[in-house]
Amino acid sequence: MNKRVLVIDDSKTQLVSLQMSLQKDGFDVITAGNGMEGVSRAFRDTPDIVVSDVMMPELNGYQLCRLLKNNKETSDIPIILLTSMDQPQDRFWGIRAGADRFIVKSSDFSVLKDTIRLLLKDSKTSIPKKKDLLDNRGAANWESIKSSLNQLLDRLLFESTLSNEVGRLANFIHDRNKLLSEASLLVNSLIDYSSLCLCLFDINGTKLYIELKQPMSDENISEIKSHILLDIHDKQKPVPEGFNQGTDEAEIHFLNNSSPIDNSVPDKITARLSAPLNIHNENIGNISLYTTKSQAFDKESENIIRLLAADFSMVLKLMLLYDETRHLSITDGLTKLYNSRYFKEMFEMEFERAKRFKKNLSMIILDIDHFKSINDTYGHLQGDTVLKEVGYILKQSVRKVDFVARYGGEEFAVLAIDTDIDNTCILAEKIRKQIEFHRFKAEKNPLKVTVSLGVASISGDVSNYLDLIKRADDSLYKAKEGGRNRVCVFR
Repeated sequence: MNKRVLVIDDSKTQLVSLQMSLQKDGFDVITAGNGMEGVSRAFRDTPDIVVSDVMMPELNGYQLCRLLKNNKETSDIPIILLTSMDQPQDRFWGIRAGADRFIVKSSDFSVLKDTIRLLLKDSKTSIPKKKDLLDNRGAANWESIKSSLNQLLDRLLFESTLSNEVGRLANFIHDRNKLLSEASLLVNSLIDYSSLCLCLFDINGTKLYIELKQPMSDENISEIKSHILLDIHDKQKPVPEGFNQGTDEAEIHFLNNSSPIDNSVPDKITARLSAPLNIHNENIGNISLYTTKSQAFDKESENIIRLLAADFSMVLKLMLLYDETRHLSITDGLTKLYNSRYFKEMFEMEFERAKRFKKNLSMIILDIDHFKSINDTYGHLQGDTVLKEVGYILKQSVRKVDFVARYGGEEFAVLAIDTDIDNTCILAEKIRKQIEFHRFKAEKNPLKVTVSLGVASISGDVSNYLDLIKRADDSLYKAKEGGRNRVCVFR
């Protein structure tokens, strides 16, 4: 069966020329002398492809293209727009209107024919008829077409306004909490929900950012987390190289404008609305809405959340890239601990805070004993493995409020916030023992590694953070001088 081509042009000469040339090549050609008639034939005769002029009275090619592409029954029909204008903006509007190809008119129809064959090869199956834009005689119903165009324009205006509002959030890519709070306010202005959850995959793992519009129970929070994690495992979306989904260890953070958790609240989650956050072929998370009301989310809410997810994805990706760049700038590449420069910045800030508010602040400096011998005997790759494992032990040994850094070479530093000298000594001894009895990976037998540690704490005669570093460093020197694998304290 020959493929049916609908040709639309208000020039009779062009219309006849195209019709004869395409028929000669075996196509079944139907014609329309203007955009209105073209709509009629598109719905009535279900062509396999449409070739339309751009400049036509009443309904031009751009409008016709938009009308057909935004109707379910005609959206899959390939459309080629023909024009005598070849300015960049003309091509831009043609593609934005949904045209599959935009071709400059020529007396040689070979390019057009090749394009038709290419699009027909890739096109989907024939489209069922739909006559809601036709009158009883099968002709175009102008009032219905105007109504459809108005609805289309309203929807495009809404989508454009929504994109602009989301684009404004790019001003906050350097402030994650601010950006996500503003994003939740935007969603809140458009959809009625009980809670929102933004799931993001970043370089440190999976983060769940939850906003409660009303108090909810821990049971509801657990259900939200379970839904998100189940989605991730089921879909198994690819994540950027170097990023960690770590879904079983997903961190939950509540946004600033969130209501409190209240286990006395009896309301249960009754419905959920979710959309993935995709940019190109990369999934960076998803956005989910939950309600405890009896009425589920309507179709309009589903459309809005999909639009928001598409627009949010770019802004959130920029935020993640900013955070990743910052993370890399303050992190030691081998151990993934903070680097020395950032550690000193935070040390100075915490020192001033401790002095001002008369808080405790202590420091541990530790050095891997005979590390040069490890490198010389087993090689630098083995030395790197030891450094990474020591870094991991340190990270697991301290609280989240403390700072751990690779201080330089085989030296590490710990800043114990609001901790006095005695408790810091207990922590240092715990670290020493954990490293001493740890089985460090090696090619043959596990390695035995020990460390020497120096401890110092803030006091009235310490004028700046550099003095505290020197005291900890002096204590470390004494530990090494005293035989290594021990803790020495500056008192």
